[in-house]
Amino acid sequence: MSTGFWLGDVVTPMRDGVALQADVWHHDEPRPAVLFRTPYGRRAITSDVLRPVDCLHGGFAAVCQDTRGRFGSDGDWQPIMWDQEALDAYDTVEWVARQEWCDGRVILAGTSYGGIVSFLGAAQRPPSLAGVAAAMVTSGSRDVRELGGAMRLEQVVSWLLYMAADWVRRRPQDADAETVATLQALLLDPEPALAALPLAEGPLARLRGFPIDVPALLAGRVPTTPEWEPAAVEVPVFVTTGWFDVFASATIDAFRDAVEVHPELPHRLVVGPWAHTGPLPHHTGELNFGVTASAGAAAVPAQQLAFFTDPAAAGPRHEVRYFLMGADQWRTADAWPPRGTRTEVLHLAPTGGLGREAAPAGAVDTYEHDPLDPVPSRGGRVIHLGRSTPGPIDLRRQLDRPDALRYLTAELDEPLDVVGGVRADLRVSVSQPDADLVVRLVDVRPDGRAYPVAEGVARLSHVLGRLADGAPTRVRVDLGYTAQRFGRGHRLGLLVTGSAFPHLDRNLSTGDPSSTSAEARTVVVELHLADSTLSVGVHPQEGAR
Repeated sequence: MSTGFWLGDVVTPMRDGVALQADVWHHDEPRPAVLFRTPYGRRAITSDVLRPVDCLHGGFAAVCQDTRGRFGSDGDWQPIMWDQEALDAYDTVEWVARQEWCDGRVILAGTSYGGIVSFLGAAQRPPSLAGVAAAMVTSGSRDVRELGGAMRLEQVVSWLLYMAADWVRRRPQDADAETVATLQALLLDPEPALAALPLAEGPLARLRGFPIDVPALLAGRVPTTPEWEPAAVEVPVFVTTGWFDVFASATIDAFRDAVEVHPELPHRLVVGPWAHTGPLPHHTGELNFGVTASAGAAAVPAQQLAFFTDPAAAGPRHEVRYFLMGADQWRTADAWPPRGTRTEVLHLAPTGGLGREAAPAGAVDTYEHDPLDPVPSRGGRVIHLGRSTPGPIDLRRQLDRPDALRYLTAELDEPLDVVGGVRADLRVSVSQPDADLVVRLVDVRPDGRAYPVAEGVARLSHVLGRLADGAPTRVRVDLGYTAQRFGRGHRLGLLVTGSAFPHLDRNLSTGDPSSTSAEARTVVVELHLADSTLSVGVHPQEGAR
């Protein structure tokens, strides 16, 4: 096999004449090609999921392209330009397929934004597309469902600042001195922008000339994630995510959608104990999951390349490889959730317990939540772009807050594998027009450490479609998917709070958004225990310890 050749600053023409710039790695004979498209700099692709050098060593060509208007590429960049991204992906796939170093087969690949635009391009059905290798992706509708009406504030603000920095570099004539100074300060410390009330009147209001309506973005009126039709993706799909990725459940659903609409095609899913980051090591947050847990040790790049070499001959038609945390071992299944998974329902008890018996009628627990003293986001599925740290981080201090309710099972006599979906069905009444329910499943260890496993949020005004009127109402909170072994002596814990700031924007309890309002009211939340449950998927144990 040849060592390969590198071509830099290659012009890739689009249908409207705009030239996008790319780097190419290829062999001296035609090979299938992997196409990476990114707005973050084509020479900064460092994801452990798949890199150009992996492709070259695996017998593939690789193309890394700056998306329109970013870094080396011409054209006008807009922060939200999903329709254009789809067309550019189509054009680039077909351009790659025509090159002498490509055998006519092209795989769209990327992580986060790059993975999303891969699906968008695939849904355009380019004739030369042979597959999608995407990691850590979401769609607009899946995001709305998962966030329950809240907004990932820290992610939105941090992404905005990151993109604005390159915009200032490319168009210094459009940025006045105050805009530059504000941007530099917020890149060092975004907290003033996150803590401002109203958000739209804080430091972000001083970013002038930037090609996005910042107040509309902060109000949630700008669709930061797009939609694609799963049935239009008519190629094999290989998706990768981590249990602490903000898009973990959405990525898993992308696999499930592919299997549902195109069961005749081979598809793959890999889920490790990782966060939404480029490096995917064997340690996340405060825990070390063992050396086999890293993407490198799990040979994730090699798995993808072997799959796309000949998807029809790559083993079972559908395969899921997931990391069972707590057991710290990889598991394989042919579906998600794995076959044999059952749902176990646990009831909340007035003594702070969590078990199989329902609470007596009329049992109520209460907490008060002050939006001006929010419960801080800590660990779990948070974005790393700001100052938050994702992954398993001890939550003991949150369990003891007066504005939090906690419910624990008895210590387990035997290990319990919670695998699949998690949800909380709660009956609540609130004293103000609105409130958030932030719910977390935690693993409470014998020494008292409590680590986040899964989480979800419901903004009452969103899930009810109206403002609350004080009457008890049922609310379902989707905590997404997980795979966690709760060891002998551990407890399952349920934590209910009113915020996770700055990961999520604050609910001011008034019914008015924090983007345009500064008025906040303390809300009393009553949790009616007789009608409140936690449902978890439980899978038969393999090698329990």
